[in-house]
Amino acid sequence: MTQQTLSRYLNQYAEPEARQLNGLTDQFQHCVCIPAYNEAPAFIDRLITFIHQQTATLAIVVLNRPDNHQHASTSENHKCQQALTEKLGIHWRHETIQLHRTKNQSAILLVDRFDKGAAIAAKQGVGMARKIAADIALQLILQAQISEPWIYSTDADVILPNNYFDRSDRFSEEDTIPANNIAAYILNYQHIAMSNEAINEATRLYEHRLNAYVDGLRLAGSPYAFQTLGSTLCLHANHYAMVRGFPKRAAGEDFYLLNKLRKTGLIVSLKTPTIQIESRLSHRTPFGTGSSVDDILANHEPQQAAIFYHPQLFVFLRDTLRWLEQLSSSDLAIQQENNWQQEISAYREWSEEKKAIIITALTAIDFNSGFTHCLNNSRDASQFTRQMNAWFDGFKTLKYLHALRDKNNLNHLSEQHYLNWLEKKDSEKSATTS
Repeated sequence: MTQQTLSRYLNQYAEPEARQLNGLTDQFQHCVCIPAYNEAPAFIDRLITFIHQQTATLAIVVLNRPDNHQHASTSENHKCQQALTEKLGIHWRHETIQLHRTKNQSAILLVDRFDKGAAIAAKQGVGMARKIAADIALQLILQAQISEPWIYSTDADVILPNNYFDRSDRFSEEDTIPANNIAAYILNYQHIAMSNEAINEATRLYEHRLNAYVDGLRLAGSPYAFQTLGSTLCLHANHYAMVRGFPKRAAGEDFYLLNKLRKTGLIVSLKTPTIQIESRLSHRTPFGTGSSVDDILANHEPQQAAIFYHPQLFVFLRDTLRWLEQLSSSDLAIQQENNWQQEISAYREWSEEKKAIIITALTAIDFNSGFTHCLNNSRDASQFTRQMNAWFDGFKTLKYLHALRDKNNLNHLSEQHYLNWLEKKDSEKSATTS
């Protein structure tokens, strides 16, 4: 971690709350950032219980409201603020921030962005709330008031395990990875059943869909094969500053942040600890788990909802990435003499039909511009590979899958049709190898 990187970010890009910490002298080891809008006070009870079990931990909570919602719509915010004050008292306050100390040298830092503090622009939404909290954490890390250079990010509807800050469960190959080359960890998660069975089932379906998408990316060999849920993040402070923090977006801020972080370092998925997320409806963001569950429930037969990407799409993606890997290892001078369509036409591994499919889909995502950019900014094959991995990122991958889907009628499948396809392919594979 370099102080210069953190200082530059904080001076140029941090939110004003990061400069409202005068007089705060407490020292912590860990931090966790939580945006909250109109959560029931039970959220505060869960958070206090968790914090009591931790040592020297700071929870940074941004109570907020969008600027297109009136003050009257934030009654739950007021109840949360009141509950926190009644249970813990106020031990430090400055402008719109107040500190509530708990046991074990831990505390909850409450940021008011709904009453005394300005409401958040609706188009900036949860991304801005996460950024405010993370920027405060970054400032405290720079000031050595938080000793670990890791910023945890989660949501108000989670139950955090006692070993939440334990990152010892890592992939074996990490032993050879320098610690400063890990940009983020993704914690394991599971949705837990609540009282409404229909919501529970719709949430289970959506969780399966999220896992299936990552499984498909992993099968294809994509370097962007990881979950992108804002409630599961652990971000390295230096990398967070390098990419200028959370995008100020009403939704998708987690996806776009991780997409940028993967270009500065590795994203490592942990098997443990596991956070639990409540199964519930939510309209706090225009898309994401809450609204997707709502869409599934709107289906006449939720279990028949076509929400799974067709597995054949990931086969095309795998073949495309393998071709790109082979292309990257060839002489740059040869690549510059031929355009990428000529390279595909000369590729012997594919049928003419597959070549036409892939050329059409790559054209749809303007691969020509990406190919030219990567060539023009590469001195050798290894640099071309790095450039291409950065260009063909998680967002481009998603667009490519959509192009393949739309131009080949590989429409989304229901859960059962998705499982049937996988079972059929497994049977064909077993028959071939037997």
